[in-house]
Amino acid sequence: MEKDYAKAISYTTRIVDAWLPWKIQYDRIPGLAVGIVHNGKLVYQKGFGYADVESKLSVTPKTCFRIASISKTFTTVSIMQLVEQGKINLDDRVQKYLPWFKAQTKDSDSSNITIRQVLSHTAGLFRDGTPHWENDKFPDLAGLKKSISKKSIVFENLTKFKYSNFGFALLGEVIKKASGLDYGEYVNKNIIGRLEMERTAPDYNKENDDWLAKGYSRPIPNKEREAYPHCATKAYASAGGFVSNVPDLAKYLAAVSLKRKEANALVSKESKKEMLREYWPTGEENESYGLGFDIYKIEKRKIVGHGGGFAGFITQISLDVENDIGVITLTNTNDSTCDLINTGIFEMIYKFVDEKSKYGEGKKIPNQDKFEGAYRARWDDTIIVGIDTNLIAFEPKTNSPVKDGTLLKPKAKYKFLMEAKSNRSWPGEFATFIFERGEKQAAKVLFATVPSKRLED
Repeated sequence: MEKDYAKAISYTTRIVDAWLPWKIQYDRIPGLAVGIVHNGKLVYQKGFGYADVESKLSVTPKTCFRIASISKTFTTVSIMQLVEQGKINLDDRVQKYLPWFKAQTKDSDSSNITIRQVLSHTAGLFRDGTPHWENDKFPDLAGLKKSISKKSIVFENLTKFKYSNFGFALLGEVIKKASGLDYGEYVNKNIIGRLEMERTAPDYNKENDDWLAKGYSRPIPNKEREAYPHCATKAYASAGGFVSNVPDLAKYLAAVSLKRKEANALVSKESKKEMLREYWPTGEENESYGLGFDIYKIEKRKIVGHGGGFAGFITQISLDVENDIGVITLTNTNDSTCDLINTGIFEMIYKFVDEKSKYGEGKKIPNQDKFEGAYRARWDDTIIVGIDTNLIAFEPKTNSPVKDGTLLKPKAKYKFLMEAKSNRSWPGEFATFIFERGEKQAAKVLFATVPSKRLED
């Protein structure tokens, strides 16, 4: 099975290389960085598009992004470290460490809210205490305290899932109180430094300004995207302040793994199991929340991770805990299909494993690169990629190239039987490649009777 996953990942990376340069254009994503981790090793890393559109500065794997709410996972790891040291108990009341956290409604009292409840978003706290996501004016500790009122508690604790950035801002102060170090100092010493994460920081500052991609606004009718200014998140760093990149997040995902003994550099396996077990359904389909981590399934595999949204950035890290596969997708616009791309990469890997007899057995197509490329017809564009024994054809705008694509099975020298997903398409008919005299790559492909012309790279 281990070899199956390794081969599936190699097939997937071939498709990713062909798919994402087109996908980001269809989705109007300025830039994208992707990483795939297997058994603790970064086996694929690549950048697509631009970190700075105006200056045509390309995204590379080392390009940094605001990873926003992925920061919550770092805060959770920090809390679990302090639990292991006996400095915190998950069922301690938050007020034990922050006596100034006082809010009350007729149904709930902040004195009952525990660290575990805040970590699992079951404390009933409001999402944010100030409009910082709109004006970039994140509060300091004084501002955080000032934002507390009877409105801070929206629901009685332990009655429903209620996502709260404010709650994780409180946890940053709990870490400071329990450890004696500022939140930034603590994570720098106990996570970032320990894993030798070279371009990761708990918040934006002048030192990491040069690392960062520009973050761009969502597309608005009759208006060009604009680049947002970078800003510090201050008291909200523990909820959404982090800056990081693909190689560093690969090290982090490797340390979250449950599979390898050497993966326990940050916290024990028992602590990780506690973080990664389901505490409460989020209300989204097939999704629950643990302690600081989302938990969901892709093709029947358990996935843990977190997404992040910041002004100008959407990001996602995900880990298949059983098979030790991680996927990192980082984008620099606050309107992107980042999470869908992340899921699509997993879906490709799993399809190649679960249906390996369909995709990976048979005689290898010689010189398959002569068929590969992007083709255009009136109705759509098509990308064709070879996976040794077959070709796969898919639309570049898809979120899942293999799941949504058409398998092309060789039947003659330039003729392939189409196994289309939709019966409204061309199942049972043939894709025929046409070569011009002296050319080594196909100039056209006929999908049944419909011609598609090769596009230049």
